[in-house]
Amino acid sequence: MSITVEFGSKAAADQYRDDYEEYICPVDDDARLKTVAFVSDTPEWLLDQARLDAEEGRAERAASAGQAELTDGERDRIDFSKGRANVPHARAVKGIAADHGVDDWLAYYDPTLTVDEHRGVMEQAREEGGGQRLDANEGRQAARARDAARAQQSSECDHAADHCEHGDPEACEFLKNACGYGEDEVASILDEDDAGDDEEITGKAAGALGRAWGGYKGAITRLDREIEDVVESKREAEGAAAAINAIRRDHGQEPMEFERLEELSDRLEGVGDVAHDAEGHVELMERFS
Repeated sequence: MSITVEFGSKAAADQYRDDYEEYICPVDDDARLKTVAFVSDTPEWLLDQARLDAEEGRAERAASAGQAELTDGERDRIDFSKGRANVPHARAVKGIAADHGVDDWLAYYDPTLTVDEHRGVMEQAREEGGGQRLDANEGRQAARARDAARAQQSSECDHAADHCEHGDPEACEFLKNACGYGEDEVASILDEDDAGDDEEITGKAAGALGRAWGGYKGAITRLDREIEDVVESKREAEGAAAAINAIRRDHGQEPMEFERLEELSDRLEGVGDVAHDAEGHVELMERFS
């Protein structure tokens, strides 16, 4: 039985037919339609990617009636190399902004969000006045949309890491193109040695072991990439706390104790102390469960 995905345009559907020809069902797929029929053993990461692209395409098509022309100045201000940014995407978002009475729409334009997710952003912008930038979080609705998108992306990247670890070249390409993995990070997924005796494990256990290795390698790659962000965030928080107390002292006030910063710093240090080996990892899970 084939698996169907309806895209927002014939061009998008044909792009998948061209790029992933080996996964297109020769019996059920009709090249005249925007709906693509994939074979039943299509990798899950590829289906997830196709469904996301299709959802965005349908949202852009639904918003196309309200699309607005871009000025030359607006085109110059948009970085079309980022995220989903392209002319139809930007025009659709501008149209949504106009419907919500938001003039400075580029101040709220986020190329990492779908067209439909911008509706919540523009609704919040209208409530904020429509002519000023939102605060650092760009409103709670936009933050929730970004969190959901990141969670979805993380799930897809985990799937792709598993398939890449087993030698799927398209999954490895997906890691580089959609998940931000570098060549060296993909190489580490492919090259990291296991215990060397996995061939002794067969049957269902071998499949479970392979999935576990894929999950481990994907998580290690993310950890390597994200730990620098954690350290940098801690450094920024410490610098900001020091600045706050310096200003307070200059105005005759007592310095504050930043208990949350201390708590998180202690927690981070504790994680490092117990997570050095498998036993430490078990202890870590028990500690935070």
